[in-house]
Parts: sequence; structure tokens; C-alpha cells
Amino acid sequence: MRKAGQVGVRLVLIAASWTSAVAMAQVGPPPVPSGRVESDPGLTAVDAAWRDAWRRNVEAYLRGVAERGTPRDLLAAGWLWPMETDEASIAERGVPSRPQAREWIQAAYEGARGDDALVDWTLLEACPMSGATCDRASLLQRLLSADPGNAEILLTAYQYAIERKDAAATESYWQAATRGTHYRPRINELGALMASVLRRAPAPVLDPALAAASGEDLGLGRSATASDMADIVVMGLNVAIAMPTLQPIQQRCSARVGRLPADTRAACKRIYTLLAADDSTPLPALVALPRLVEWADTDAERTEARARLRRFAWLYENSLRQYGRPAQERRLPVDHLDRVFRDGELAAMRYQLGREGIAAEPPAGWQPDHPEWRALLAGAPVPR
Repeated sequence: MRKAGQVGVRLVLIAASWTSAVAMAQVGPPPVPSGRVESDPGLTAVDAAWRDAWRRNVEAYLRGVAERGTPRDLLAAGWLWPMETDEASIAERGVPSRPQAREWIQAAYEGARGDDALVDWTLLEACPMSGATCDRASLLQRLLSADPGNAEILLTAYQYAIERKDAAATESYWQAATRGTHYRPRINELGALMASVLRRAPAPVLDPALAAASGEDLGLGRSATASDMADIVVMGLNVAIAMPTLQPIQQRCSARVGRLPADTRAACKRIYTLLAADDSTPLPALVALPRLVEWADTDAERTEARARLRRFAWLYENSLRQYGRPAQERRLPVDHLDRVFRDGELAAMRYQLGREGIAAEPPAGWQPDHPEWRALLAGAPVPR
């Protein structure tokens, strides 16, 4: 199952200060982290009023989207629909209550005919998170029929089989994943859909002082716009529904004592090779590249794996440094999120570093700060 537990990597790399728990809990820009808006009572009041007005507009707009009746429209309206924010009510039931969202997502499932892989892929997580009743097995089979070599779908089926405690299906899907030909998640395709819908919702005019302060607090390098506020929400929701959890794979591919058996290592290596080729988010490379160095069978293969890890480490650590700078010194391009959704997050990171005058390749002799990566690149024992 894809879970929100992997939120940190993606959100830090896009813009650490852009997202809060509220962004994942409701449609409406999150309270800006400690900064100009939060520290100014006048701006805080203006911000709260703007968010309340925008939320009302979003609700009215999403009703119109849902009325179009297509599975994509119903799914987008349901997932973007504001969640209940009454903490006492949520605590009583254990999950947020969104009856309108559940109704639309249920309708999206019932109207889906297996001819739209994005709808089926999103319903895998949207149904349980909204309380809609959907047959996950049927959704998975449709996805596997449409894209039989996709290890991302096979590994999702593997995880669901683990949760059902179906040992035979678990092993069958694992073996099928090791024979996969590619790893293709649809996280950015989903983000593009959600952004295209939410950005069209009418938004009140942002007070110029609030726009300037929000832009500074968010590290935009310019005044914020209503589109930026919509993008914040889409980022949080997209991660919550679509970021994969690779924990079951990592557990299977980690030796509890000593070394992995040769056949297990070979199977894991095939899957990790597919993961490492995915540029949609940094997570697959974070998981896969270190192990591909460790599992290299020849000197030539190890040299190539180390070069890939070193290039990735340069990109990753420099991106973290950019987002770690004071907000007023950061400069995200206006089309940053569009670039992420269109080209993948790693490509967007490379573009951003280029704008900051940072070379695409690490200079000779450069070593990462991460201790495990440094050890792997140097051929030293890996710290555990």
C-alpha cells in the first residue's frame, strides 16, 4: 500500500516549508511556518479570512466538477474535498470523516471501466482512505493486464498479499516483480491531474502585503499567488495518496544475520535495478543505489554503480542545502511543480540547481556527507 509515512523525502526536496499536517488534512493553504505571517497578528487574521473564503469557493467549484460525472472528475473532486477538522470527532472515529468525498470516490469506482489506469491506480489508495468500498484485487488485476511488466504494480500486489496473510500470492507476486521490465508509478500523473483541477477553483484576491509575506515565508523569491496556495495543497495530498512505501521490499532484501542468500540477493538486485531507473521521486534511488553498489558482481559494475550513487548524492545533498537556506534566500521557479509532474522530481532538482549556478556533475574528489554513501564510494565498511 502507498502510505503517507514516506512524506519527508518528497516534501523536503520540493520545499520543506511548504507543507504542514493541515495541508494533508484539508483543502486550504496551511498556516505558514513561523515567519512574517505567523508573527504578525494583522497578517494572520487576513490570512485566515482568505483561507476561509477560498475554501468556500473550492467546495462550490468541486461540486460542479463532480457533476460532470466522469470517473476522473469524481475522483479529483472527492480527493480534493475538504476533510473534517473537528479534532474531537476525528479522535472518536480514528479517521477524518468526509461523507461527500466518500460518495464521489465510490461513484468514481463504480463508473470506472478499466480503461483509465490512472483512475484505477489512484482508487487503490483513495478507496480505503475515504471509506469507499472497492475491490482492490479487481483494480490490481486491471492494472496488471494493462501494464503487465510494471514492477510498481506487482510490488503493490505483493504488499497487499502480505497484509492479507496470503503466503502463496505473496510469493507469486514477488517472483513476478523480479521478472518485471520497468518500474512506473503514477504519482506525478496524479499530481498533474489534481493541480489542473484545483488551480481552476476561483480564488479571492490576495492582499498584496499577505502575498509578499507568504512568498517570503515559503521561499518563493516573489509574492505568493493563489496558484501557489493550490499547489501547496496538491503537494501534500499527492504524497499522502501516492508516495510508495518500500518497507516490505527492504525487509525482504535485508539480511537479518550475515549475508543474503545468493538467490535472494539476485532477485533483489533485479528489482532494485528497476527502482534506480525511476526519476519520478528521489525515494527509489535513495533505496536502490546504495544496495546496487554493495551487490555489484564485477569491478566494472561496481565502478558504474558508484558513479551513479555519487552523481545522485551530489544532486540530493545540494538540493537539501538549497531548501535549508533561509526562506528569503530561496528562489523556486514559478513552474517548479509543473516541472516535477512533467519531467520527474530528479529532473526538477537538476534544473533548480542549474538556476543556482551549481554544476550538474560533482567535481573531482567530492565526497558526500552521508556516512554510508561515503563508505560505499570509498570501499570502506558500511556503518550500520
